[in-house]
Parts: sequence; structure tokens; C-alpha cells
Amino acid sequence: MSVRAAPESLRQLIQQAAPDAAFRAFCEQLERCQPAFKLPTFLGAFTATTRTLGRKALGADEVSLTGASGDLPLAGTTTDCAGRMLLLYTLAQATPEQLPAAVQAAYDEGDSQEKLAVMRALPLLPQGERFVEIALDVGRCNELELFSALAIHNPFPSRFYNELAWNKLYMKAAFLDVPLAQMIGVEQRNNAELSRMALEYVEQQESAGRRFPNEIWLVIAAVPPPGAIGKLLGYLSHAVPELRLGAAAGLERAAQPRTGSFLRERASVETDERVRTVLERALQKLEQ
Repeated sequence: MSVRAAPESLRQLIQQAAPDAAFRAFCEQLERCQPAFKLPTFLGAFTATTRTLGRKALGADEVSLTGASGDLPLAGTTTDCAGRMLLLYTLAQATPEQLPAAVQAAYDEGDSQEKLAVMRALPLLPQGERFVEIALDVGRCNELELFSALAIHNPFPSRFYNELAWNKLYMKAAFLDVPLAQMIGVEQRNNAELSRMALEYVEQQESAGRRFPNEIWLVIAAVPPPGAIGKLLGYLSHAVPELRLGAAAGLERAAQPRTGSFLRERASVETDERVRTVLERALQKLEQ
């Protein structure tokens, strides 16, 4: 179960994860960046954070920070990334008028790990709409770790992307095999065009004999395009249990009365307990 915490708790989490000397050195860098803000000083501290704190697990995978754009899970966060996030958040509190220039410079001049930290920090910063263009730029990159910092465990895209940008991000995540279940806000951002794009993608993957992520059925089923329900019903008889599981979850989401007899028949012969559980849940949903 995730524990919610204020962004200020990053300081304590870093202290717990980093050696004492490293934490003291980082705090000195943090103090030098405020209140008399100077961009070169800030960028120097931002760059030096890896040397100061190292790159080790923060150990806060169950913690989510309550940011301006929504809850930000810290799963997979490292000490250097957390330090850079805290630098940006502290700047936003101390000298907010300097924040846009600092974010832009940290992104433009940073290496991949520094850009990644900017992406992770965005949900913590006020007036997030100011940073959409930076996020869109990362959404166009093919560097998997950097793209993932934006696409998964990050509420920023769901909060600020328009429909076209969100659809492109989701489909690129599917193409890059990013875990779609870890994208925040998918249910709230479902739309008919995304369902159509997702079904088209599945059909392309089928034609090429390539796999596709099971979670994509949930998006397809949210606003089922023509032919989607029939395809889902067909996958209920697939030899691979994981594919049957994805189809059953999609049919549960779609909740169309005409599928009831098919679901009931399949549940009576299904050998995988996980699939049978979802089928029974789908039937209960139809009976409500």
C-alpha cells in the first residue's frame, strides 16, 4: 500500500539512504542555491548531485509524494534523482520567479540522468502547464529510461496533455513495451480515438506475428470500435492463458450484455483460475 508524503519528505528520505558525509555535502549545495538564486550556482549543484549523493536506491518504493499535479510514486527512484527533485522543489518554494528558467536550463544543458530528474520533478512544481513543451520533447525521444520517467509513475502527462498528445504517448509506450499498467490516469484519459488506434495497433502486430501488451485491451474496451468485441471474444479461446486473461479483462471493462452467454460458456470450461475469476467478475457486473 502506498504511503503519501509531502515533497519536503525527500530531504529525510535522502538522509536515510545516503552516507552522512554525502548528505551534509548535498545540504551545503542546497543552501548555496537559496535564497540569493544564481543560475550557474544552481546548475552546478544540479550537475554535481550524482557525485555528491551517488546513485543508489532511495528505498522509498512504497512512498508517493503529493505534488501540485497529483501523486508521484517514488518507485525506482535513486538518490541522485531525488536530490535533483529536491533542488527544483526547494527553488520553487524559495524563489518561484526563477523556476521556469532553472527548469528549462536544467533540461537543456543536462545529460540523460539530469533530464530524467526534471521529468520526475515536474509533478511537484506549481503551474505545471508552463513545462508541457519540455515533457512533449521527452515524449518524442527513443531513450527508454528517459521516456519511461515521463510515461510511467508520473501524473504529469495525464494532467496536462491534450487528447492528441496523450494518445501518442500511450501508443508509443505500447510500442516501446513500457508497462502500460504503470501509466497514471489511463482510465480518466480513455477516448474513442485512442481505442481505435489501439485496436489498429493490435491488428498490425497480429499480421506481423508480433506480441502486444495485454493491458492494451482495457483501452480498446473502454470505447470499443467496430470489431473489437468480436476480437476479444475470440481471444477467450486462445491457447495462451495470459492472452485469455487480457481478453477477459477487456470484456469486463466493456460490460456489454450481448457477451453474457459467451462469458458464461467460457467460464464453465476455463482451466486458469485467474481467467475464470475475471470472467465471473465480468458476469456479475452484467447482472448488476
